Amino acid sequence: MSDKIQDTLSPLKAIDLPVGETNTEFPKIQALLSCGLFGISDDFIEKYQSLDSLFVKNKFSTFFFEAAGDSMEPTIFQGQILIVDRSRKDFHGRVCVICFEDKMICKRVLQKSNAVILKSDNSKYKDIVIENNEGLICWGVVIASAGVIT
Repeated sequence: MSDKIQDTLSPLKAIDLPVGETNTEFPKIQALLSCGLFGISDDFIEKYQSLDSLFVKNKFSTFFFEAAGDSMEPTIFQGQILIVDRSRKDFHGRVCVICFEDKMICKRVLQKSNAVILKSDNSKYKDIVIENNEGLICWGVVIASAGVIT
């Protein structure tokens, strides 16, 4: 994605999805994880799981973003990686990447008969009500998020 648009209130940094012919597989551990669990060994590996097969249904319509700001807490936190599918059209009630007034933002989309409401999951932020849908593009649906360990 060559054009990276950032919103000054809630910037999202685009991360290009690597296009390749091979999947990268990671081990999926069979054991349930608790804070006191130590010494995971190969005996507990259930199978190897490809993250591509879990999240990337169409590599040409799947994009990764880094979340910034706190407007979508407690659903999405600063620094999380968002996996966005542009082929999905089921926007209502879902967290989406929206292009509004030439800015890309992440909000929950509520479609009403006479308006679209862009809602933050954090109650500190007011809803954005768009009555004529002009200048509004639902860019894609957030299908998953992953925390980033620093």
